[in-house]
Amino acid sequence: MTILSGLANDIFGILELGGRIFRNREVLRYSYIPDSLPHRENEIQTIARILISSLKGHTPSNIMIYGMTGTGKTVVSKLLMKALQDKSDLIRSTAQKTFLDLGHELNDPELSRLLDISLKVLDFEEIWGKGLSNILHKPVKCIYINCQQMDTQYRVMTQIANRLANYNDEDRLPVSGLPIDEVHSRLLEKLEDSNSLLIIIMDEIDRLVYKSGDDILYTLTRINEDLEKSRVSLIGISNNLNFLDYLDSRVKSSLGAEEIIFDPYNAPHLRDILAHRSEEAFYPEAVDMDVISHCAAIAAQENGDARKALDLLRVSAEMAERDHSPKLSDMYVKQAQKKIEMDRVSQVVRTLPLQSKIVLYSILQLKIAGRIKTTTKEVVETYSFFSDRLDLTVLGRRQVVNLMNELDKLGLIQTKVISFGRHGRTTVIEANVPGTEIINNMHNGLLSKLKGVKPRLIYNTTF
Repeated sequence: MTILSGLANDIFGILELGGRIFRNREVLRYSYIPDSLPHRENEIQTIARILISSLKGHTPSNIMIYGMTGTGKTVVSKLLMKALQDKSDLIRSTAQKTFLDLGHELNDPELSRLLDISLKVLDFEEIWGKGLSNILHKPVKCIYINCQQMDTQYRVMTQIANRLANYNDEDRLPVSGLPIDEVHSRLLEKLEDSNSLLIIIMDEIDRLVYKSGDDILYTLTRINEDLEKSRVSLIGISNNLNFLDYLDSRVKSSLGAEEIIFDPYNAPHLRDILAHRSEEAFYPEAVDMDVISHCAAIAAQENGDARKALDLLRVSAEMAERDHSPKLSDMYVKQAQKKIEMDRVSQVVRTLPLQSKIVLYSILQLKIAGRIKTTTKEVVETYSFFSDRLDLTVLGRRQVVNLMNELDKLGLIQTKVISFGRHGRTTVIEANVPGTEIINNMHNGLLSKLKGVKPRLIYNTTF
């Protein structure tokens, strides 16, 4: 007991020995915003040219940014959001300094002293008034909204209003319970009180529209008509190049967005991105360029996703450091690739509805039993067998086929129609994920009752 207690007290000290790979692992997370982005200079320049009018007090055009996952859309938008706000603050502070210098220019030490004290206690606008301060420079504010999380009109509007409110503002909007008209009215009040030019970045905007419709876009694109002191401009981010086709013609017309497309990264691009991040993430000599190139090549095969490239490099390095390896090698990259793929599949499987889980479970059990490729009839029979064992309602053939189509879209299985000429056609189903590992992960909750239960094979046909 004493030995175990002593080990527990120093377990992290023991594990910390060795491991000289990471200097700052946060740099390899896709949420990290670097100071520069290799191979996105043109896109940054294009968006910046549109937004620069905001620093002159003008409302910039709305922008729609398109591109596949991991092409830098979000990180570019956040980088520009920070740069724009920093520049706005700099212009504003310069204006403040101009008024501080006024006392010196008038040779009035007392005025100079009072101005200096006032600015330490009061906001610039409280001294000179919003009207005068906005003549010098209307402040630019940026709000980022993830529409996968804020996926209703109510949530988006309250999020914007509350981001404009002071931290201790008692007038913050509740997360639910108000009529939408009142939310709209109070949002207008918050916008006018902010007396600013607001840039709203709506990431994954297509998710919001698909779930809740385009009313929120119509509201935000027409909101300037009801504002006098403030202005609003939108930046939408979507993976779907055809997103605008889903909008009502009135919304599309009001949006009037300038469109920018982010092309996928290729292997050399990803290599440069990883090399750039590695300089800050790792200690010198911890990672060879060959390993970086390997990670880039793997990610380039999957649509040039920089997020996957960064995750692969980070997880590889974490594995190497846990083994107290002084250097990252290709062996760890291969291990990390398998782990990331399994983690992704496990996450998808965990979130499946129960009936979809049982259909997938049936296909995987058939795979383990030797039916690498099986048929719709066999899957339906096996699904019915397992559903009976769980005392669940058994779905009909058409419903099971629909669930298989959903699993196919998720990439968990693959369905293919095979023609036998005059003997007809049949649909062949094959699992795209490892059977035993996923089955073991599914043996929890209700499905734990199926542990050890084998399916009844009804065919010997091979395809």
